[in-house]
Amino acid sequence: MVVMRAKQVSPNIEVRLAQGTSSGLASIVQQFLAQQLEESEQRQRRALRIHGRLGLIATDYCAAVTVEFGGHEIAVRDGTPEPLDASIAGTHRALTKLLQGEANPLIEHLRGHLRVRSKMRSLCLPLRVHRLMKLTPSERP
Repeated sequence: MVVMRAKQVSPNIEVRLAQGTSSGLASIVQQFLAQQLEESEQRQRRALRIHGRLGLIATDYCAAVTVEFGGHEIAVRDGTPEPLDASIAGTHRALTKLLQGEANPLIEHLRGHLRVRSKMRSLCLPLRVHRLMKLTPSERP
């Protein structure tokens, strides 16, 4: 029997690990997303408007996860099976800063710290996810 962990962050959004997902990176991503959505109704509204599959690849650890945004559900799974709407690749540290809302994917791409790719129909997906995760001035250390 497989038990999937899920976190209901609002009456409308569930952030969960997909069946069979067990990597540390997937757990970190799921926990960050759940925590960010729990703390803000505005973020919950933003998350409801995001649709697509975003791959996150930690190049220094050979680890990858896919985050599937589907309105009322966000699923995190191991690997980056095609088709992806966008992907972000970089070191574990760079991805962690991104997930914590401390880094902008476009700026980090231009600096060479991250490699960001998007399909033409999903050009804004990485930026929309960044907007969901970024820290407000009152949240910054």
